[in-house]
Amino acid sequence: MHPRRLMLLATALIGLTCAANAQLSGYGVAVDEPFEAAGHESGPIAALEEEINRLNRAAAFDKVALQKEVDDLRIELRSRDRVKFRKISYRSTDGLVIPAYLFEPLAPGQYPAIIDVHGGQHGSVSSRSLQRTLGWVQAGYVILAPDYRGSSGYSESYYDKADYGGKEIDDILAAVEYLESLPSVIEGHIGIIGGSHGGYNALMAVIRYPERFKVAVDLFGPTDLVYRLTATPEQNANTSTGDVAYFASMVGKTIDEAPELYEQRSPRYLADQIKVPLLILHGEKDQVVNVQESLWLVEALEKSGNTQFEFEVLEGANHGFPAALWQPGYDRAKVFLDRYLGER
Repeated sequence: MHPRRLMLLATALIGLTCAANAQLSGYGVAVDEPFEAAGHESGPIAALEEEINRLNRAAAFDKVALQKEVDDLRIELRSRDRVKFRKISYRSTDGLVIPAYLFEPLAPGQYPAIIDVHGGQHGSVSSRSLQRTLGWVQAGYVILAPDYRGSSGYSESYYDKADYGGKEIDDILAAVEYLESLPSVIEGHIGIIGGSHGGYNALMAVIRYPERFKVAVDLFGPTDLVYRLTATPEQNANTSTGDVAYFASMVGKTIDEAPELYEQRSPRYLADQIKVPLLILHGEKDQVVNVQESLWLVEALEKSGNTQFEFEVLEGANHGFPAALWQPGYDRAKVFLDRYLGER
């Protein structure tokens, strides 16, 4: 893509942000905050309030979509002459179109593949981790990074399709099937890695589809939805006040009504179904996902008799940062993946 395109995108982004502020600030509404009127209004006033909130939300989604397009261009430009890169899409098991980022080595041939799952249920693939991705591709891997349902940077309807531990895992299965269709990928040589919610998705993927993966790496992923939804924010930093209702909208029932449904989406309670070699890494001082969640998983794996996993707590490290303390973890992850995906 021509560099002029980047300038145009940046200009459009600035213009959109200013326009949204100008349109909404006259009503005393911040772009990133919902409009709240004093008292209970009805009729024309209520209709105007609803329209303000709709414009506010639409402006926010448009802004993020433009930011995403700019970052996609950044990925494209930084990948040039280093790896083969293209943004692709594939259909999930229910037909939903899933956007994804495909990186392949420049040299023709067949390579093992890794599905790299981004963190944050509403996060997205970004250029922040690009250097690691490029390094691994240059070392001989095909990497596919999906923006599974619920990811940011696309439409509001795509964002609202989020399904924690549900259909988003089907999106990962479909990513495997896409990779298996590529001539550049060695048959049966696919691994998976993810951090935070991506780590959770990596665990759930190998639990539900163990025969499709040779190896998995979980970086500081949550493992117990029951704990998340019954702990207080003081007990668990990954707990929010609206979580119970939000998760019920995805699962179908609240945690009080059907805790077993939440156990079915919790790796801690499904550890006996993990059949592939697994590396678990967690920061000692993680303030988002407590290291206890990985310790519970390790305990469950040991109880099930699993001898194919490795576990390390990185001293002094937080939730994926600082980089200097996490680099040894990524180095270990690469060695672990090489051990199993390097077998021909």
